[in-house]
Amino acid sequence: MGCRYEWADESQIIMNLYLEAPWTWEEYMAISTEVFALIRAVDHPCATAVDVTQMGALPKGNVLAHLQHVERTMPENVFASVIAGTSILVNTFMNILMKIRPGAKNTAMFAPNLEEAHTLIMERYRKLYPEATKSSG
Repeated sequence: MGCRYEWADESQIIMNLYLEAPWTWEEYMAISTEVFALIRAVDHPCATAVDVTQMGALPKGNVLAHLQHVERTMPENVFASVIAGTSILVNTFMNILMKIRPGAKNTAMFAPNLEEAHTLIMERYRKLYPEATKSSG
């Protein structure tokens, strides 16, 4: 268990991240660094879908500080970041983050599951980048 990631498909538009109990903030921060490097390396807009359906309890530590760091270091080519399967506790922290760092409102979304997260991402992608959608299919 822990934190892991994978591209959702060959288009490399959506990067899936999975938080599965037990996990630590150190693991999450290390994975975020790796994921953000991969996203920066592609030459098109990307999104993240963070599956927290199996995350269990939040690890000890300053949740807001970790979330602020992730938001602050997120690559410029990330147009959406969807949390899938979020709990009331995660929603609360994300809402606080969006008040502290208003830029987070531009990318943050919530979905009940990973499939719905992908749907939300692709809807936003088609709206923001209609020309890219036409050329890809």
